[in-house]
Amino acid sequence: MSSWPGMRAAPLRLGVLAAIASLALASCGGGDQVTPDAPAAVVIHSGDGQTASTGTEAGEPVRVRVTAQSGSGLSGVAVTFQVTVGGGSVPSSSAVTDANGIASPGRWTMGAPGPQELRASVPGLDPAVFHATALGIPAEIAAVAGADQAAPVATAVPVAPEVLVTDAAGVPLAGIRVAFSTETDATITNPEAHTNAQGRAGPGAWTLGTSTGVYRLFASVDGDGIKGNPLRFEAVARAGPAARLVAVAGDGQESETTLPVRVAPVIRVEDAHGNSAADVAVSFSASGDSEVIPTETMTDSTGHAAVDKWVLGTTAGATYRLTASVDGVDGNADPLVFTATATPSVYDIEIVHVSASLLTESQRQAFEKAERYWERAITGNLAWSTVRKPALERCLARNDITEDIPGDRVVDDLLIYVQIKEIDGPAGVFGGAGPCQIRVGNSLPVVGVMFFDLGDMDGLESNGHLEGTILHEMAHVIGFGTLWDHLGLLQDPAGLGRSANTHFVGDSAVAAFDRIRGDNYDDSDLVPVQNLGGDGVWNGHWREFVFRSELMTPFPDRGHNPLSVVSLASFVDVGYEGVDYSMADEFVLPPPLYPAAKDVRAGAREGRIDLGGDILRMPLVVVDQDGNVVRVIPPERR
Repeated sequence: MSSWPGMRAAPLRLGVLAAIASLALASCGGGDQVTPDAPAAVVIHSGDGQTASTGTEAGEPVRVRVTAQSGSGLSGVAVTFQVTVGGGSVPSSSAVTDANGIASPGRWTMGAPGPQELRASVPGLDPAVFHATALGIPAEIAAVAGADQAAPVATAVPVAPEVLVTDAAGVPLAGIRVAFSTETDATITNPEAHTNAQGRAGPGAWTLGTSTGVYRLFASVDGDGIKGNPLRFEAVARAGPAARLVAVAGDGQESETTLPVRVAPVIRVEDAHGNSAADVAVSFSASGDSEVIPTETMTDSTGHAAVDKWVLGTTAGATYRLTASVDGVDGNADPLVFTATATPSVYDIEIVHVSASLLTESQRQAFEKAERYWERAITGNLAWSTVRKPALERCLARNDITEDIPGDRVVDDLLIYVQIKEIDGPAGVFGGAGPCQIRVGNSLPVVGVMFFDLGDMDGLESNGHLEGTILHEMAHVIGFGTLWDHLGLLQDPAGLGRSANTHFVGDSAVAAFDRIRGDNYDDSDLVPVQNLGGDGVWNGHWREFVFRSELMTPFPDRGHNPLSVVSLASFVDVGYEGVDYSMADEFVLPPPLYPAAKDVRAGAREGRIDLGGDILRMPLVVVDQDGNVVRVIPPERR
C-alpha cells in the first residue's frame, strides 16, 4: 500500500483498524452486543433426577456445562451452586469450568425426605436447576394387606399382599424399593416395586401353586436393622373343585346274599391337579335290593369318604353296583362305580396269618384244609357282625400278637388270627386257641386267635399230626370247650381244690355218645369231660380215659386220631343251626381206662402228643351286630 508524502505509516494503520471495528459494531447492532467468547448458557450435563436416602450422597456427581453463543464449552467460567429445596448440601458452593466448559461441586448429599433442588448459576444467565428425591431411611416394614389367606390351588389369593415402609418416627416413606419373592411353583406379577406416596408397595397378584399346603411370600428392603425385614406372608392352598373320584378299597368283592361286603368301599376325591379334596359332599346309591349305609357323607381331611356298610341283596350270583358321585356345586367329577357279587349263604372262616413267612407251603396248605373241613362240617350260616378296631387290637395284644389293623370291618362268619412264634422249643407247649369276641344273641364266636410253637411245626408235620392239631385248635376257636361253661352245657366243672365228675349235658352230643357205645359207660346219659389236668386241660376236652384216641381229647395218640360224631354234635348244642354229621370219622369208644390205672399225663410221658393247656383263658367280649361291647365275661366265670 502506498502512502501520502509526509505521512507516517502507523497512524494510517490504526485508523484502518478503527474503521473496521466501527463497521463490525455496526453490523452487530450497536455497542451492547455479546462478544463471541462470552458465556451464553448454563446447561445440566449430568446428575439430574437422582434418588438417594436422606443424609447420603447421590450416586452420580452433579455437573453443569457453560457454553458460548456457538454452543462450544467455555473454560474458566465461575459457577455458583446453591441448594434451594430439601436442605441438602454439596461439597463446594462454586466451581470453575474446565477446558470442556464443565463444572461440578461434587456429589449431592440429600436433605430431608422428599423433593430436592439444586441451582447452578452464572451471572447474567438463567440458572440450571437440578432435581432429586431424598428417601427416608426405612426403620420398619409391615404387612398392611393380604396376610394369612387361603385360596384354591393354581389361583390368586383374594387380596393382593401389600407392605408399608416407615421411618423411625413412623412416617410412611415413598420411593423405597421393595423386593418380592415366592417359593415353589407360586408366581407374582411384580418381583420389584417402589413404595407410593403413602409408603405402600405390593407384588401384584400372588398366584399359588398346584399343590396343597402352605405357600410363603417374602418382602424385603435394602438396609440393616429394619424391623420386620424380610417380611413373610403365608397363604394356604386348598384343593380345587372335585375333578375325579378314585377307588381306594372295596371294589370287586364277593359276599354272601343279605350280608355286607367285608371291606366297606372307600373313595378319594381329587381335584384337577391330583390333590385330595376335603369337605366334599359324596352321595352313594346301591343297585337292586342291595342297601348302602349311609347314602351321603363328607370327605375327611385327606379327601377320603367311606360307607359304613354295603349290604348285598337276596339274589345269589347277581352283581350289585354301588355308585359314588358328587354334585355340581363341589365339582364335575364322573361318578365312580363299585361292583360286588352275591354268593350263596354258607359258614365261612377267614384266617389271617400274622407270621406267614414262617410257614412252609405244605404247612400253609394244612391250615387251608382245616379251614375247609370246618366250613363243610358247619352248614348253618351266621349273622354278620362288625369288629371294631380297638376291640380287635385288645384281643390281639392279650395274646402278644402284633398286627396292623386298618379299621373297623365286617366279619362273616368267623375271623381267626394265626401266629407262629417261639414258645419253648420242641415238645412242651404246642400252642393255644380260643375265641375273644362273641355275638350277643347266640354267643357264637366272631373273632378268635390261634398260635403254635415254631419249634414244634416241623415235628408235627413229620409225624403226620399237623393237620389234626390245627383241626383241634380251630375247634376251640369255633366254640368246642371254650363256650361250654358260659352256655350252661357243663355239669360239675372241675376246679382247684375240689373233686369233680365233669360231664357235657347237651342233648345232641349225649345222643351221639350213645351211638358210639356210650351206653356202656356208667353215666351214659351224659358225655364225660376231662376233669383232671388244670386250666386249659379240664372242662374243655373229652375225657382221656373214655375217648382215648379221639381228636378232641387233651392227649391225642400217635397215628390216626378220629374226629367223632360226638364232637360234631356238640356244636349243635353250642348253637350252630346246621352241622353235617357225615363229616365225622368212624369211631367207637374203646374199652374204658380208669384213672386209678394211669396218671393223667402218662400218655405224654410215653411219647404221645400233649395238647393239654391249649385252651386260652382270656376275657370273652360280647358285642352286638354293630360291634358295640355289651359286656365282658372274665375267664373265672367261664
